[in-house]
Amino acid sequence: MNRKLIKYLPVLFLASSVLSGCANNNISNIKIERLNNVQAVNGPGETDTWAKAQKQGIGTANNYTSKVWFTLADGAISEVYYPTIDTADVKDIKFFVTDGKTFVSDETKDTIVKVEKLTEKSLGYKIINTDKDGRYKITKEVFTDVKRNSLIIKAKFEALKGNIDDYRLYVMCDPHVKNQGKYNEGYAVKANGNVALIAKRDGIYTALSSDIGWKKYSIGYYKVNDIVTDLYKNMQMTYNYDSARGNIIEGAEVDLKKDSQFEIVLSFGQSEDEAVKTNMETLNDNYDSLKKAYIDEWEKYCDSLNNFGGKANSLYFNSMMILKASEDKTNKGAYIASLSIPWGDGQEDDNIGGYHLVWSRDLYHVANAFIVAGDTDSANRALDYLVKVVKDNGMIPQNTWINGKPYWTGIQLDEQADPIILSYRLKRYDLYESLVKPLADFIVKIGPKTGQERWEEIGGYSPATMASEVAGLTCAAYIAEQNKDFESAKKYQEKADNWQRLIDSLTYTEKGPLGDGHYYIRIAGLPDPNADFMISIANGGGVYDQKEIVDPSFLELVRLGVKSADDPKILNTLKVVDETIKVETPKGPSWYRYNHDGYGEMSKTELYHGTGKGRLWPLLTGEKGMYEIAAGKDATSYVKAMENFANESGIISEQVWEDTGLPTDSASPLNWAHAEYVILFASNIEHKVLDMPDIVYKRYASK
Repeated sequence: MNRKLIKYLPVLFLASSVLSGCANNNISNIKIERLNNVQAVNGPGETDTWAKAQKQGIGTANNYTSKVWFTLADGAISEVYYPTIDTADVKDIKFFVTDGKTFVSDETKDTIVKVEKLTEKSLGYKIINTDKDGRYKITKEVFTDVKRNSLIIKAKFEALKGNIDDYRLYVMCDPHVKNQGKYNEGYAVKANGNVALIAKRDGIYTALSSDIGWKKYSIGYYKVNDIVTDLYKNMQMTYNYDSARGNIIEGAEVDLKKDSQFEIVLSFGQSEDEAVKTNMETLNDNYDSLKKAYIDEWEKYCDSLNNFGGKANSLYFNSMMILKASEDKTNKGAYIASLSIPWGDGQEDDNIGGYHLVWSRDLYHVANAFIVAGDTDSANRALDYLVKVVKDNGMIPQNTWINGKPYWTGIQLDEQADPIILSYRLKRYDLYESLVKPLADFIVKIGPKTGQERWEEIGGYSPATMASEVAGLTCAAYIAEQNKDFESAKKYQEKADNWQRLIDSLTYTEKGPLGDGHYYIRIAGLPDPNADFMISIANGGGVYDQKEIVDPSFLELVRLGVKSADDPKILNTLKVVDETIKVETPKGPSWYRYNHDGYGEMSKTELYHGTGKGRLWPLLTGEKGMYEIAAGKDATSYVKAMENFANESGIISEQVWEDTGLPTDSASPLNWAHAEYVILFASNIEHKVLDMPDIVYKRYASK
């Protein structure tokens, strides 16, 4: 080596370190200039909806630092959430392609979409959208910045016919800041020479920019003078508005002459300065390092899970990542039901909750999946979260925002019992006074009749709810003994024993019109399952005699150890349920929630708007598989069916179509379904029902 070069190596090394570190250093000096020359006219724009619920992926950094969640639908970004998992701020971000003269192509409608994972054990995605007419291809990588509140999209545009100069590429962003499309304010700023599009409402700011800048931009009103309306009218961007307030759409042209491969970053903050600064820091950081850090976090988590002797598969790991990603990062332990709004493309702003809420029942199943997979820390956080909910409300509301505030206020007694069972399984006897005792006392006071059963639609005497009550009180009795509250322990166990004996007389009809007339009904409106009592099916399902309606939920009696798998009444009901509401789809068997269900699309050409026809639920396939395991049988066919119901990205939906087994536009992913798959998958390997409370089984079912 040259001796003169050696002499200067320390200096060169220092200079190299400084230069290479510049990309990762925080940006301290920024100059923000608001561009406000032309305001959009004819506002406030038409009423908008949410994005479709059928997701192709969800993602977030696996840490508590970056508080951004994203979803994918139709090959593009759909809802994006910040700073909490129940706060959507964006409806969608997608590309449009034109030649400026003869056509406009929407990548979500006019391409063949292929979604791949960046790696099997991460929630990062590669999306390849190929124009159906073979003119172009757009390839995107999507993930979040692990250090900052930013969503990262690296895109590449390729001309498959002609050359790059023949095309114009536009990006559209539809802000719905703080769960609302109305009353958003949008404007453009120039920060250190780069233009960022800002949207804000009620203290939340978003900033959208590109590493190669925008050739043009405009902020217009939805379906009035937004970029999409402009493109379909003029084949190119002709409006150039700097600001708007109302139902706004942000649009920009990507300068393909600068580069056909570029990064787009959407950043968040609680001020304009914070959002813009975060945006600039992410754009100036090293892309490959950001991507690697995101993937590494998820792969480390997957490697920490139980892999069942190497038998764990991609859907198992994907399910666990989806469940893990569904926790709020401010209100720890608040695992929501789904990062989707069912039938969202038909739901307006007033549907602010969707499924990004916490249900105690769904949380119970999610926590059980964590236990089975070996992640007891996550399960314990779920319990600690429920302590706060009980403290604030005195019981468990039907569902809550992630801060514990009730959303719907129905009373479901299975949702009071589930946390008790979870406390028993996790040996959290320290939660007796704060969680177990208040809930057990509430069940004793109100039960066994529930205000709503687990489908949240009707009150009465439900075999599934009574199974939870009996199991919950039995677990509560044991925990009370551990805390030397022997009086309460005696009260809880006596009540559980009494209700266990009453289950048949309250919910098992011997005069039904189905099968041989002997079976558990969905719910009894009166404490007599043989009574001629009419019940109303929600969602336009109609009015029927209580004896006509059956539900596979009765299998909770076996799942929770309250009845044995070979109990004659269980076997009788199985036959009736299969004859009435089972469907063999091309992907495997599944079941309706009950006959005459109205919660679902009436047809494939219309969305659900309050009345419809309930479709098949993959999680019920899992529950039937769990019954088979309880009966000492192999459940591999049910495991395979649930795997078949998952889409190409490993996502299981709430409902599927009878003729195809493909997802409807109901909630997707449904975390309850993913938890059910994990528990079924593991239970089938271990040849035992892994979430069954053994103390309940030993007392009732093993006799």
